[in-house]
Amino acid sequence: MHHIISQKKFRRLKMSAEASNISGWAKAGKPGVLVVQGQKQNIATFLERTYRTVQVLRYLEFHHVSTIPLEASAKLWTWSGLKEAPDMKFLILNVDVVQQGMKTWFRKEMGMSGS
Repeated sequence: MHHIISQKKFRRLKMSAEASNISGWAKAGKPGVLVVQGQKQNIATFLERTYRTVQVLRYLEFHHVSTIPLEASAKLWTWSGLKEAPDMKFLILNVDVVQQGMKTWFRKEMGMSGS
C-alpha cells in the first residue's frame, strides 16, 4: 500500500482479516505492507474486501504483489487477523518462520533483492 498511517483505516484492515479468517502481519507507515496466510479462498476474500476498503477509504495505491502456496508442513501463525510489525526488518525475519526460503522470495517480490 502507498501507506498505512490512519489508525481508523488500520482497524478496518484488521477487521477484514479477522472476518476472512486469515493471519498475518501489517507494517504501518510508508510504504504500508501486509503479509498474510490462510486458505486460498480466505485470502481471495480478504483481497476482495481490501480492494473495496481501499476504494472507500481513498487509499492512494494498493498492489497485490504475489501469492505462493505453502508446503503442507509449513508452520502457520496461530492467530486470526493482523498483528502490527514494528518495521520491515521484523517482517522479513517473520516470513521465514513460516517456510524456509520465504525471506528470499519476500525480498525479491518487494524489490529489495538488488537484482
